[in-house]
Formats: sequence, C-alpha cells, structure tokens
Amino acid sequence: MSVIIRLTFPSGRYHATPWGRHVNEGVPEWPPSPWRLLRALVAVWRRNCPDISATQVRRILGPLAHPPRFQLPPHRVAHTRHYMPWEKKGPADRTLVFDTFVAVGRRDPLFIGWPETDISGDDRAALSRLLGNLAYFGRAEGWVLADLFADIAPLPLGPAEPNDPNPVPVLCPDPVTTFGDEHYPTPDPKKTAKGNPSPSDLLFDCPRWHLCLDTEIISSRKWSIVPGTKWVNYTRPSETRAVPARQNPVRQRARSVARFALDGPVLPLVTETLPLAEELRHELLRSCNRLARRKDPELADADIWPRSPAFWGKDEQGTPRKGHQHAFFLPADEDGDGRLDHLTVYAPMGFNELEVMALDRLRKLPGRDGDALRLLLVGLGGLGDFRARLIEESAAWVSTTPFLVTRHMKPRGRKRDPRAFFDALDGRMQFVRQVLVEELQRRGLFQEGMEIDPVPHVGRHRLRSIQFRLNRRKAGDDGGSRPHGLFRLRFPRPVTGPIALGHSCHLGLGLFGALVT
Repeated sequence: MSVIIRLTFPSGRYHATPWGRHVNEGVPEWPPSPWRLLRALVAVWRRNCPDISATQVRRILGPLAHPPRFQLPPHRVAHTRHYMPWEKKGPADRTLVFDTFVAVGRRDPLFIGWPETDISGDDRAALSRLLGNLAYFGRAEGWVLADLFADIAPLPLGPAEPNDPNPVPVLCPDPVTTFGDEHYPTPDPKKTAKGNPSPSDLLFDCPRWHLCLDTEIISSRKWSIVPGTKWVNYTRPSETRAVPARQNPVRQRARSVARFALDGPVLPLVTETLPLAEELRHELLRSCNRLARRKDPELADADIWPRSPAFWGKDEQGTPRKGHQHAFFLPADEDGDGRLDHLTVYAPMGFNELEVMALDRLRKLPGRDGDALRLLLVGLGGLGDFRARLIEESAAWVSTTPFLVTRHMKPRGRKRDPRAFFDALDGRMQFVRQVLVEELQRRGLFQEGMEIDPVPHVGRHRLRSIQFRLNRRKAGDDGGSRPHGLFRLRFPRPVTGPIALGHSCHLGLGLFGALVT
C-alpha cells in the first residue's frame, strides 16, 4: 500500500530555511525537504516512541529515502522583521532579523507521497504513531498535524525534467548512503572518561546513521554536501498570490479599547491621574502627527488633527464633539497599592488605522522627575475582550477618582437650584450629587430606584477627593475650584463600564470602578 503523508499547519505558517542559506536571505524552504521530514521522524522516535526497535524504524524509513512527490496547498511567501538584542556595541544595540515563512491556509493540507512504496501491517501502524507524535515541522513555531492518508489522485509535483530551465533544488536523503556510518564520528575515550563530553560526543543514543548526524558536527566539518543526502531538482511551484479565504469568514471586530501595563522606577500616585492622562493623550497626538507627516511632510497641523478624531475630540471644524464618543484616557490602580499601574484608552467611536498605529508604537511617557514610564500594549480590541474592574458588568460601583461638577450653582432664574444648596451645611455635597444625577440621565445610565451615596474616601489608602490633582494644564481651566466628591452607585440592574462622568471625565476624573462582591 502506497505511503501518503498529510501535513496541516494550524498556525498557517511553515518556518524553515533551506540548507546552505542564511536566515536573513529571506528564502524559505518550499517544498519541504524530505531529509528534514525523515530527521523529524527519527527525533520523534527517540523522544516519544523509544519502544519501537531500530530495525523496524530502518525498515520504515528506508523506502521513504527515495525522492517523493508533492501536492502543495495554495501559498505565498511572507516575512516579518524584528530588531533583536545584539549587544555588540552596547546593551542597547539591536540587529535586524528577517523571519521569512510560507503562508498557507490553516486547514489546507500538504501531501507528500511515495506512490510506488508498499508499507503495511505493523510497520504502517508504527509510522502512523510516529506521525501522530510530530508536533512541529521546521522551526518550533511551525506547528503541524501529521497523519497517513488514503490514496489520492496522482501527486502533481515531482522531480524536474533535465531540460527544466528554472528548477528548485530540494535536499533529499540518498537511499544508498543515508543509513551509512563512514562519516559518523567516533567517540574519543579520553574525553568520555573525563566526564565532561561536548554535545558532539553524545550521539550514541541514536543508531550510527548519517541521518542522525548532529547539526553541530555537520556545520563544524564544513562538508560540501551533508553525508547521506543529495540535491534533487524539482519543478518550481508557482506562488499563489493569496491564500483562499476561509469558508466562514469572521467579520473583524471593532477596535475600541487599548490596554497598557505601566512600568517604571517609581509609578505615579493615584492622585496624579489627571496629569498622566493628559500626557498620554498628548503623546498619542504627537505620534499621529509624526506618522501623518511621514507620508506627507507638507501637511499642516489643521490638516492632521482631524485624521485622529478619537484622540483629538473635535470635528473637522475644530468644534468639541458631543455625545462622548471620542476617547477616554483612563489611568487606574488595579492592584490597590495606591499607584497607577494600567492605562486604558476607550473610544466608543472606535480607532481608525492612524490611531491604531499610534497606539501600537506607544512605548513610554515622559516622567515628571525625568524617568520615563514604560508602557506595554497588552491588548487591542473591544470591551468584551478584556477583564478589568473599570469595564466589568456590575450593579455596584464606587468612585476611583473625584467627580467634578459640570456647571455652577444657579441662585436665580427659571432653572435656579434649591435654596438648600446654598444654606445647608451639606448643601455643597447635595449640589454635587444633583449634578451627578443629571450626568447619569444625560448618558442614559440613570435607573429609577438607584442609590447614590457620598463616601468620604476611597481605596486602601483612604484618599479624599481634595488630595487629587484637579487642574488641567491648559490655560483657564478651573477644575481645582469646582465642587467635587466621591460616591457609591447602586443600580437596580447591572451596567457595563467604563463609567466616567463630569468635568475632565475623558482624562480620568469622575471614574468609577466595579465593586467586587
């Protein structure tokens, strides 16, 4: 019965560099090397199936040493670029590395077959077991599912004709020498006796086959060709420009939430929420400015800001947006130690491509004492993609930062406030509570029967609202002189955060956190 091996790559990538090529040349191995496949099966045998005898493995792999035929899935060559630590010139030195791979459909199989080979009975069952234990093929990130497949139509890709003008060389086992041992190293008794042998001296848990030669030995001997192999020219496969779409394509979810972890020598205090949120917004706007000018250096500021509407918070005419659909910049203390450790950027209107690029490139914020605060983007998606106290679903919420009123008390006129706001000892707090109710109603969050109670302090450190920075940096801001307070909200029905209300709510003030019960 012929041998047809089916390989499927769940990650949609096959990572492997052809023998004799450097990884930064950007040339992937395609089709996969039969020599690599047989070595992978030997590794699986020694690690996962040692009960299979060497004689049986030799009997199974011997027929597979002949050049196979392929049926390749639709594919294309792609790469990513990474700046990796090198430290040749110092701790901050980086070197550019290309990660080239072949992109395939995650469910599209690749077939490798030996139509003239007959393996059956116990040998076929052992080969099926070896394939079932094969977890990756090529580099470790090249996850693979392998199994034996029933006979299919003739495999179209095979060795090239002698007059083929543009074949692709594929490293294959040489059936005559692959199980030979004339180039296999002989152990040095003196080194072994010392008890500190090198890795090249520990090859004796494998049969003395060229197929089992260690890569370190192959590289150190500088052989012109790897013992036990031969190059076979195959018909060059044509690259498919696009991998076919999945049968049930999933619609991309809107990106409206970005979550950052904050790190630095000294994290800012919770009372510094407003200054940190301002710095976060300014840094994202500066990044959008740089990215836009990179494509068009002649752009004026008035042309750039409308390109990042969620961060800017204004329309194309420069008028502040209404409806609170633009971004909220929300620093938070999520471990309760009194210092800010996470940043959440939430824009109900969603982020456009320019804003996503700015979020992705955000790495640090200038510190107030000269030490930069480092940021790590831990997630970008929708509200349902994250779990945090600010965006939970809960019926009970409590202030994490002070709520500032959005208007002044009105002693006269048709909409004047009750006299108690001016005369009672707690009149100022009654006024703040009334404005909070108005804000809840405007946002559509107010529920009949809900409880709104002032609280004197919040957090493990019992912070009062007067301890927070309430003034913005912009000229004329009067946040510090506005009435403010801390509250506990109890809704009859659970609501989903974030809940940020009042003056400077887009910069972290008036923020509520879910009460964990």
